[in-house]
Amino acid sequence: MPITEAQARRALRHADIPWDDEVDDPRDASWVIHDHLGLLGGLAAAFSVGRRSLRRTEDFFADLGLGARRAIGLGRGAPCDSTLYRLLAGQSPAGLEATLFAQVKNLIARKVVRNDRLALGVMSFDGKGTWSRTDGKKVKGAQQSAYDAEGSSLQAFGALWATLSSSSACPCVGQQLIGSKEGESTAFRELLPRICDQLGGHFRIITGDAGLCARENADLVTRLGRWYLFGLKGNQPRLHELACQHGHYALGKPPLARTAERYRGHTIVRELYARDVAGDPEADIEAAQQLWYVCQTTTDDRGNIVTVERRYFVTSLPSAALTREQELALVRMHWAIENGCHWTLDVMLGEDEGHPCQASRAAIDTVSWLRIIGYNAVAAWRRLAPRKDGKPMAWARAMETLRDALLAAQVVDHREFAQAVT
Repeated sequence: MPITEAQARRALRHADIPWDDEVDDPRDASWVIHDHLGLLGGLAAAFSVGRRSLRRTEDFFADLGLGARRAIGLGRGAPCDSTLYRLLAGQSPAGLEATLFAQVKNLIARKVVRNDRLALGVMSFDGKGTWSRTDGKKVKGAQQSAYDAEGSSLQAFGALWATLSSSSACPCVGQQLIGSKEGESTAFRELLPRICDQLGGHFRIITGDAGLCARENADLVTRLGRWYLFGLKGNQPRLHELACQHGHYALGKPPLARTAERYRGHTIVRELYARDVAGDPEADIEAAQQLWYVCQTTTDDRGNIVTVERRYFVTSLPSAALTREQELALVRMHWAIENGCHWTLDVMLGEDEGHPCQASRAAIDTVSWLRIIGYNAVAAWRRLAPRKDGKPMAWARAMETLRDALLAAQVVDHREFAQAVT
């Protein structure tokens, strides 16, 4: 696809990362050749266009145009993969969270990120694996378990991630790495206050799966002036049993909301039922207002039922805060973090395939932050790309066109650069 000058300029804006002052250069002066923030920006840009190894990143640097080099801060020379590895091995993740907050705030200010799916704003939290290895080499702080019949050791780090799922761009706004003797609920209670402090004006609702449904978490969300929607499963037996009492949902009447969609030759129907539990002593979780029951029925082309899934939720949302259609949409909206952010990082940006630097927990954390920054850049690029048949551009195509635009950015000369990135 031919790249226009306007697209090249927009690519430069996505490549210009607002690095925090706490992002320190770990290198010894004796081997400093390339600009520190330029290398980090180049790594984030390489991740955003699907470069999964440091060798491929080196090739990407060599191909960049002058305009992109200046936006990133690379200068003229292309650093080699060993230079990048040494940097990542010594880099502290300090300041990278603040950098991510600044990046998201910039996208919001430019109206690339906005609550176009739900005006109240929805912050979704979900955990995922972010790194693993089985070669026996130890990384301090990693979770360890047996992964095969012989009891071979698996080391892993997970992370709790947060995305603004009420935006169609679905940017990732924060993460908390989870190692040994750590858990998602603890990470949630550490991460949520930081996000509220930085971006609290952009969301009112917090969603999480059943693993985050805990009284301490509900109390924290309420104290921070937010509403929660948590999934319910057996880890909260009393609430789950209460939610499963179908006699309270008026199932003989039409559902409160209903959607139907076609997916891979099947029809998927979702129906919402709800019951009030405000003031009910059995609903012993802070500020609980409603229990939701969502029945998802999948049928084939002949009308035969393929699957029936029953899901339960507890929420502090007052019954008049959203329409019933919006409530059912909110259930689906939560999974944007899985279907959009996590899937893209795993499959398109290669987080599951390998890790360019496994020297320490700090190196693993640093690479994860740089991948998130890269993901946000390509998500923002995709958000503004032309739609086809009413659907957003495919992720692979978005990454390809962003790379082409960065390469074409060499047409921006030094006199135009200052205006291009503002």
